[in-house]
Amino acid sequence: MPTDSLMAGTMAEMTGTAIRAAAGRGAVALLPVGVIECHGPHLPVGTDAFVALELCRATRRYMAGLGREAVIAPPYYWGINGILGEFPGSFRIRPETATALLRDVITSLSANGFGEILLVSHHGDRLHNEMIRDVLTALHAEGLSGARWLYAPFRWRMYERIGQTGREPIWVPWEPVPAMEGFRLTGILGVHADEYETAAIMRYRPETVDHDALRGLQPTRLTLADLQEWRKGGEAARRLTPDGYFGAPNPIDPELWRHYDETARVMAAAVAGPAPAP
Repeated sequence: MPTDSLMAGTMAEMTGTAIRAAAGRGAVALLPVGVIECHGPHLPVGTDAFVALELCRATRRYMAGLGREAVIAPPYYWGINGILGEFPGSFRIRPETATALLRDVITSLSANGFGEILLVSHHGDRLHNEMIRDVLTALHAEGLSGARWLYAPFRWRMYERIGQTGREPIWVPWEPVPAMEGFRLTGILGVHADEYETAAIMRYRPETVDHDALRGLQPTRLTLADLQEWRKGGEAARRLTPDGYFGAPNPIDPELWRHYDETARVMAAAVAGPAPAP
C-alpha cells in the first residue's frame, strides 16, 4: 500500500481558480497543525500531522453531510517541540519561526478569501499551544476574527494548561459526548505514542507502523508526578521515556481509532451553522 501524502485531498491539489470559487461559496478552511517528532520505535515521526489531517478529512466529510462545505489547507507541521526535541527524528523549530510561519499561513488563507479558518492541532506541547493561542489572539485584535481554534485534544486538558476555558473568542466551542469515550482502554496513563495514537495510525497509516517493534513494547506505567517532570523535556524526558513513548503503545480495543472519528462528527456539528455573510 503506498503512503498517502500529507498533501492528498488538500488545497495543494486544487487550482487557484477552484480555491477562489470555494472561498466565494463560503467554504470553511480547515488547517491541520502538528509537528515532526519522535513517536517511539513504532510510530512515524509525522504522527501528529497525520492525525490532524485525518481529523480534518473526517470533519469535512461530516460537514458535507450537514450541508456545509470545507476545504483542507496543506498541513502546518513546523510547530514547537519543547519536550522531545532531542529525540531521534525530531525537528527543533524556533518559537519565532513557528509563530511567523503560522501567522503567514493563516493570513494567506484570509487573503484567498476564506472567512472562516479553523485550526485542528494534534500536539500536546504546552509551548506549541501557547504559540497558537498567542497568534490567534493577536490576529483577533487586528480584526481577523474568522481565524479560530477548532481542536486541541481535551484528554490532555489543553484549555487549562494554557490558561483558557475554550469559550474565548479564539475557540469554536463544543462539548465532548459519550460516543467519544465508549472504548476499552488499558487504564495506563498515556500522553504520547500511546494506545490512542497507535490506534489512529494503525487505522489511517498502517504502512508507516513498525509492527515488529510494536509487538514487544511494554507500557511505561508512569505517574502524574512523572508526567509533570517529563513535560520539562531534555534530560527528564530522556530518563522517563528513553524509547520516546509515554503510556501503553498497544491498544486493547480495535475500535479505539473511532475516538477521532466521533470527535470529528461533533466538531462538524459545531461548525456547520449558517455560512457567514460575504
